[in-house]
Amino acid sequence: MKYYKSPLIIALTGGIGSGQSTVAGFFQRWGARVINADQKAREVIASDKGLQKDLSQAFGAGIFTNGRLNNKELARLAFRDEFQTQTLNRLVHPHMVELLVEEMEASRFSGKFPLIVIDAALIYEIHIEQLFDFVVVIDAPLPVREARVRERDKMSRQQFLERNQRQIDLSEKAHWADYVILNDGDMAQLEEKARQVYDALINRQRELENPRSRKN
Repeated sequence: MKYYKSPLIIALTGGIGSGQSTVAGFFQRWGARVINADQKAREVIASDKGLQKDLSQAFGAGIFTNGRLNNKELARLAFRDEFQTQTLNRLVHPHMVELLVEEMEASRFSGKFPLIVIDAALIYEIHIEQLFDFVVVIDAPLPVREARVRERDKMSRQQFLERNQRQIDLSEKAHWADYVILNDGDMAQLEEKARQVYDALINRQRELENPRSRKN
């Protein structure tokens, strides 16, 4: 089995409905190690009784049912206004980032993966972009994103707009990114664009792994 001594650490981000998790799935299928930030946040909440208590005090005991987090109820309450969103971020994100870093380092030292990808919507919002070698942003027009989310999550237009407003504008994220994938077509087109970026990142990783292979 090939050993990767210098894997790249990649942030994969976007906005609600942009398709970043779909692209993360492509990257994972092609050989990257993908770590999902939302999943890590859920794991942190499930295992940390102190955090559960803090969340209950901030958002009410109704966010837990038989000791299990009701994600939809927490999201409904947390995205009502900026203060509530910031409260959620303040309570959960430090624990989540700590777990992400632990998994990133474990994946790096395993030597099994050329790319270690963090699938997270809030890379820029929580100011962790400096942790990564490259940032990939999945962009898509607002009407397209709204249609996707409302169909997928049965969300009202108001709910979509509330959540979208709690994130940095996608045009700004795209401006800051190292790579941008515009998701404005069908699935085959998205996969083709994602493959181009993935191959570019693999080439960067190979250059890092084998400096003599760089073209002069």
